[in-house]
Amino acid sequence: MRRQWISRGLLLAGLLATAALAGAAEPYPSRPVKVIANMAAGGGTDTIARIFSEQISRQLGQPVVVENRAGAAGQIGTELAAVAPADGYTFLFASSSLLSLPYLRPTRYELLKDFEPVGQVGIGGFVLVVNPKLPFKTLAEFMTAVKANPGKYTFGSPGIGSAGHLGLYLLKAKSGVEMVHVPFKSSTEVAQALISGQIDCAVDIVPIQKSYIDAQSVRALATTGPARDPSLPQLPTFNESKLVPGGYELTFWYGMFAPRATPPAVLKRAQEAFATVLQDPAVQERVKGFSVVPSQFTAADFRRSIAAETEQWRKIIKDNNITLDN
Repeated sequence: MRRQWISRGLLLAGLLATAALAGAAEPYPSRPVKVIANMAAGGGTDTIARIFSEQISRQLGQPVVVENRAGAAGQIGTELAAVAPADGYTFLFASSSLLSLPYLRPTRYELLKDFEPVGQVGIGGFVLVVNPKLPFKTLAEFMTAVKANPGKYTFGSPGIGSAGHLGLYLLKAKSGVEMVHVPFKSSTEVAQALISGQIDCAVDIVPIQKSYIDAQSVRALATTGPARDPSLPQLPTFNESKLVPGGYELTFWYGMFAPRATPPAVLKRAQEAFATVLQDPAVQERVKGFSVVPSQFTAADFRRSIAAETEQWRKIIKDNNITLDN
C-alpha cells in the first residue's frame, strides 16, 4: 500500500511539473494586450497609439486595446503604467512631454528608471510664429530686435512647463534672448492671442499652427526640427539660419514603453513587432500627417536620446527656477 501511495505521489508530482513547464512555455501573447495612452482621446498621442496598436495586434496575433488615462499633463496614465504588472500585457504610449514633469512637480515615476523603451514612432519640430502686425519678416530680423530689447517682447505658450514654454528658455540659454512669458491653457488660445496682438510670438507644434499660417493670421519665421518640415517646406530651420551659437533644435516625439521589469524575451517580441509596424509605408504616411518624421532609432538609440533630453530639460528647469506655481 505504501509503495502504491509513493507511486501515486510521484505520478502527481510529475504531472504538476509538466503543467508548470507547459505554462512557462506558453507563447506570448496568449491574451489581449492593453496600451495606456496618457492623453485624451482624439489628440496626437491617442491617434498614433491607435494606429500602432491596430498594426501591432496583427503582428502579435492578439487584440491590442488602447485605454485612455488622461490627466495632469499625462502624469496619471504614466504612473498607472509604471505600476502595472511587468508581464507584457500593459504598455504605455506617450509623447516627450512626460520628460519634464518630474522636475516640475512630484511624480511617482522616472521614465528610464520605471520603463524600458519599446520604440520611437518619430520626431517632429515646432514653428516660431509672430503677430503679423510686427515688422519682422525673417528670423534674423526677429532675433536682432529681441536681443536689442531685453524684456520688451512677449511669448505665449500652452502652459507652464509645456514645450513652448521650456523651448523659449532653451533659446534664451543658447542665444541670450530675454522675453516675457504669458501662459495660456491651450495652443488655440495662444494662436488667438497672437492674432489679437496680446502677445508677440510663440513656439508651437506645426499641426496646430498650420491653418493659422495658411490663413496668414500669424506669420511663421522658422521651424525648430533637424530638417525642414514637409508641410512648411518654404520655412528655414533655426540651424539653417546659423543665428544661434551651437545650433537650436526643439523637437517632440511619440513612443511606446514597457514597465521596467518586463521579461527580456517578451520585451524583445514587442520591440520587434513595433519595428516591423514602423517600416510599413502606409503607417509612415499616416505618421507624417502629424508632421512627424518616422524614426530610424533602435530601442537602444531611443533610450540614449531620452537620457540626453531629460538632462537638458532638468537643467533648463533648475537654472530658471521653473515650477508649476510660476
